[in-house]
Amino acid sequence: MNDIDAVTRGLNPAPDTHVSDAAWEQLSAGITAEAPQPVRRTSRRPRLLLAAASLVVIGGVITAAVVNRPDQDRSEALSVTAHGDNLIIRVVDPAADPQEYNRELKRLGLDVKVLAVPVSAPFVGQMVSFSGRDDGDTAQLHRLEPGELCSGTLNASDPGCQDGLEIPKNYDGQTEIQFGRAAKPGENYFHFSSKVDDPGEAMHGANWRDRTVAEVKQVLAERKLKVAEYYDADQPRNAKAIPAPPDDWYVRDATEYVAGEVTLYVAATK
Repeated sequence: MNDIDAVTRGLNPAPDTHVSDAAWEQLSAGITAEAPQPVRRTSRRPRLLLAAASLVVIGGVITAAVVNRPDQDRSEALSVTAHGDNLIIRVVDPAADPQEYNRELKRLGLDVKVLAVPVSAPFVGQMVSFSGRDDGDTAQLHRLEPGELCSGTLNASDPGCQDGLEIPKNYDGQTEIQFGRAAKPGENYFHFSSKVDDPGEAMHGANWRDRTVAEVKQVLAERKLKVAEYYDADQPRNAKAIPAPPDDWYVRDATEYVAGEVTLYVAATK
């Protein structure tokens, strides 16, 4: 595969962003040529590969955009593709360093910050929220559902076609996009399901409701979870935590605000 960086360096763009026909032909060959072997990661740290969602920026103007081919490994962190007068932004690797996303967006002249926040398992890789300074900022943005406006080789079953954001190329606002990443043990979740036994959550599929504290502690141990705190189920949720109850009390409810730590709401009766 041709050296894309070498091609773009050879363009040596002037401030007026003029590029010769010969340079365009060389650039096109460099970013679309078939690779003899799949692209592989060469370091342990996730790295943004412009060959995956290549945006060649000349004088702050987007001049070319290509996307991953099916024969390539998914090693890109950020997918940015052109769609008419807009850009489609999708985070492909939620484990990558957010600074990789932000450097690329800054190169595009966009005041857009990507922040990876700790979430429970069902929300890893999903867009949690986006915000702006005011309604004028957010009114220019359109949230994309998984499978919506998949460009090039991307499709609804492709991991690069999850939810994302459509934003004008000439966007003049400020925006923060928050995507979910896997929480580390002991981290407070930024976002999680309403019930601890919802699909994908820590207690999904477990038989724990209205069982004794001793039985529920065993269930937690089997799932490598621990008890964070106990609360009296008959008191308001904003009441203070209580000391560890007798093992023959019953667990009426549970939550997981912190990764790997379950809060139990208990009472002497079912």
